[in-house]
Amino acid sequence: MVGEEHERVILVNEMREENSTKQSTPLHRSAVGSGVSSPAPADPIDDEILRSRVEGEDNVDENFGNPTRSTIYIFLLTLAIGGLQISWSTEFSNGTPFLLSLGMSKTVMSLVWIAGPLSGVLVQPVVGMLSDSCMSPFGRRRPFMVGGAAFTTLSLLMLSWSKDIVVVVLGRFTDALTGATQFLAVIMVYVLDFSVGTVQASSRAFIVDNVPIHQQQVANAWAAVLTGVGNMIGFILGTMNLPKVFPFFGNTQFKCLAVIASLALILSIGLACKYIKEKDPRFDVYLREQRIKRRSILDFFRQTVRGISRLSPQVRLICDTEFFAWTGYFPMLFYTTTYVGEMYYQEVIHGRDPSSPQLTSDEIDKLWEAATRYASWSLLFYSLTSLIANLMLPLIIAPSYANPDLAKPSRFRIKWLTLPRSWMLSHIVFALAMLSTFFISTGRQATIMIAVLGIPWAHALWAPFALIAEDIARIKENVRHPNFERFEHEAGIIMGVHNVFVSLPQVLSSLGSSIIFKFLAKPRGEEDDNSIVWIFRLSGLGAIVAAYLSTKIKTPDQLTVEDMMFDGLSEEESIDYAEAGPVDGQVRMSQEV
Repeated sequence: MVGEEHERVILVNEMREENSTKQSTPLHRSAVGSGVSSPAPADPIDDEILRSRVEGEDNVDENFGNPTRSTIYIFLLTLAIGGLQISWSTEFSNGTPFLLSLGMSKTVMSLVWIAGPLSGVLVQPVVGMLSDSCMSPFGRRRPFMVGGAAFTTLSLLMLSWSKDIVVVVLGRFTDALTGATQFLAVIMVYVLDFSVGTVQASSRAFIVDNVPIHQQQVANAWAAVLTGVGNMIGFILGTMNLPKVFPFFGNTQFKCLAVIASLALILSIGLACKYIKEKDPRFDVYLREQRIKRRSILDFFRQTVRGISRLSPQVRLICDTEFFAWTGYFPMLFYTTTYVGEMYYQEVIHGRDPSSPQLTSDEIDKLWEAATRYASWSLLFYSLTSLIANLMLPLIIAPSYANPDLAKPSRFRIKWLTLPRSWMLSHIVFALAMLSTFFISTGRQATIMIAVLGIPWAHALWAPFALIAEDIARIKENVRHPNFERFEHEAGIIMGVHNVFVSLPQVLSSLGSSIIFKFLAKPRGEEDDNSIVWIFRLSGLGAIVAAYLSTKIKTPDQLTVEDMMFDGLSEEESIDYAEAGPVDGQVRMSQEV
């Protein structure tokens, strides 16, 4: 044992001598007189870094790569995404009807929903960079997941109970009751969306950090599946009369949903953080140096701009595609319930006997509650379609990178159907569905159209994240190569930049929607309100541009050939590398470097 310790100390000292020019650490003779040179007193964490490298620990350098992960590991890794989706589906299905029930106009409501896109533009990039440089012993991502979950729970509960909170504070009989309730609800919507953005950004980077390159598609497919499951649970609950089933959770549908969603989020985040262990960032010299460099919030936004300029061509193309795709996704997410609900409401009104007495205000409120539940059925079918697609797509789409631990590939694979091609087809499906609103006139037809939208939404939850994660892993594996040094490879930064490309079109779409609502929207319940229909139709144009851009995304073989040609090889030699397999070719290049 003494001999092994003596040999380890010698190796540690040799490593210190190799880095002496960077650290400027003078050597001195050991006080013990053993003849072993040792450095002057240094940071104890630096000592631990060196010892860990000698002992072969894998928590020192994130670029060493991750081993192949088990299915249960990937399930727990992505569980937080599913739990978060239940909270998000609660806001998605009940947020717009709730705000309208407070007397808020559609024009003002559309401006309120800018909160989500602003979270992506302002909050998620900052969260990504903060988590990249986080030095907590609990890891880089988990502290943000836990903190974001806490604020998500608090804001969701306060939003659903906003009327009661204002009554307790101001009293029931006051002229300011409606305005104060609207104000509190708007504040809670912003806090909720910013908190959801925090959990989303850290959870996505959590996946990228802990899975090897050949499992990035699988892990992101699991995230998409759990997102679908979260949607299913949320929308199934939305079709039930929850105050009767869970009277102890609240006296309204929204209150009950908020309590259940909060419990699901706490459980999923707790399990993910307990069983998935991150590498200790205190043992990473690069992260410690970057933490010293980043001093202010402005530095984070400068780094976001720098991150955009340092995106690899593949990631930049994916982000450009996302920009145009999300001009259409935003209306689909926030106006679907209102679109189907208003159509159901008008059908009921037109179906009444003209000689029937006029509906009372209480009867109208109950009819709108029934319309919201009917719209929740369309969302349930939509989430079911999305879930089935998320389960089937990984089985039929050809993987970008071969899994070295998989002896036989799936027999259901369609060789020509790559992930970029499937993503491109989903944009076409979305555009056709949006344009079909010219022919839809009943709630049942609208429900079928919404259900079809589950196919492009399944791709939106998987394709861009898997493609970006693969390219991040590809760059990380070759980060010391001159051709890759100019590309950003930190998952938090790249995911933050990606969220800017996702969120900015939502801001533009929301502003455009408010203009359309201003000119076309009518008071709640009036006939011939085509404002949402025209928003849907115009959103299909963005999907057409996204379909065109997604045809330009390169395959791993094309990327490998391109990398080798940059490396000075001829096109024939580069093709030989590509034919050896994407993973093999990249490993060979890394070894030559």
